[in-house]
Amino acid sequence: MTTWVRFRIKVALLLLILLAGAILQLRSMERVGSDFFVYYTAAHLLRDNMNVHIYDGAEDKKNPVYVQADPDTVFAQRAKSDGISRVSLYIYPPTLADLLIPVTHLSAAHAFVLWSALNLAMILSVSVMLNEILRIHQFGLGMLVAIASLMFRPTVSCLYLGQVPILLLFLLMAGWSLVRRGHICMSGLLFALSAAIKLTPLIVIVPFLAWRNWKVVRVIILWGLAFFALLCVFNGWGVMKLWMFHVLPSMSSGISSPASRTLTALFYACWRGFDYSNVPVGLAWTVRVVSVLLLCYVAWLSRKNSDSNSQDSVKFRIFAVFLLLSCCLAPVSWVHAYVLSIPVLVILGRRVLEGSSSNLETTLLLLFVLSLSTNRIAYLDVAAPVLGVLLGVMELHKLHSEQSDEGVVNAVS
Repeated sequence: MTTWVRFRIKVALLLLILLAGAILQLRSMERVGSDFFVYYTAAHLLRDNMNVHIYDGAEDKKNPVYVQADPDTVFAQRAKSDGISRVSLYIYPPTLADLLIPVTHLSAAHAFVLWSALNLAMILSVSVMLNEILRIHQFGLGMLVAIASLMFRPTVSCLYLGQVPILLLFLLMAGWSLVRRGHICMSGLLFALSAAIKLTPLIVIVPFLAWRNWKVVRVIILWGLAFFALLCVFNGWGVMKLWMFHVLPSMSSGISSPASRTLTALFYACWRGFDYSNVPVGLAWTVRVVSVLLLCYVAWLSRKNSDSNSQDSVKFRIFAVFLLLSCCLAPVSWVHAYVLSIPVLVILGRRVLEGSSSNLETTLLLLFVLSLSTNRIAYLDVAAPVLGVLLGVMELHKLHSEQSDEGVVNAVS
């Protein structure tokens, strides 16, 4: 069998898996745009100077992921007046709602169409940035990156629900592109903005710490403080206090659900199965400790891998691993959160298609993509974070091995 035939078979299998995952995702969905309408309602309340009501329902300290807005609350009534019959609670910092205030001048349906169009444009822009950063110059392979990114089940979930991870990935990729060009201030702005929308992108500061790139770290921190001050000024300290001391602690404990692709959900499933109850405090802290230890280990590996003549390519591979880990180690990660894994999957998938990947790496990658593409295989779906961590650690070890071999060759020559 020729190399070209094997390449076409691999591409066909990849597209078949992605298509099956996309179809399963669409069949399992019920309410189009349901998550976007939560953001839209919160933005409406901010526009109407009813800031404190964006977190209605958070006072009971239950995990807000499972809670539908009480029909008697101002939040639910605002949604109903916009034609939204049922709405969940708003759980993010006020940043996203602030950014969406301009679209509240449109109807909810028209605002969702605009949001969807922007998300499509952003995921295609991410594909273009990936092709440029990874030096993918073949038109066919570049198109495959765009098509695969669009068909990836987390992407489909984001577009269907109107979720925010595509925006986060766009900001993070744009920030990295600016770092490559030496525009540190603007890149720090985009990194800090993504973390101000949702905290998980804050993980990108870890590789810069490992590389001792204090300039980027300092800029991210300064922009982060600036965003925090602006949020307090525009939304009020009461809103920020409500989010920090009520919503955030409830979210950080994690949830026990087969739909959550996190270490918390996996540990809980192995211990008690899924009963949709709150996670015990001891288990929550165990997962936090494990996550911190894993993060320290990959940071140490990243520091070992930072000395290389090909700084850009090496560091982007490390950066992509940390985007993947932001999904795996977060307290709560639904399928759509794994949009942030697209860069590392493109890196690994390219090696598989070119035949330069080991059997173990190929198997783990296949299982990881399957874990995000279906919920029909027992326990495979909740195994996604473990598979993701294994892929990330293997990639960092492979990188270190490549650099060691390169150092030996340079020493001999």
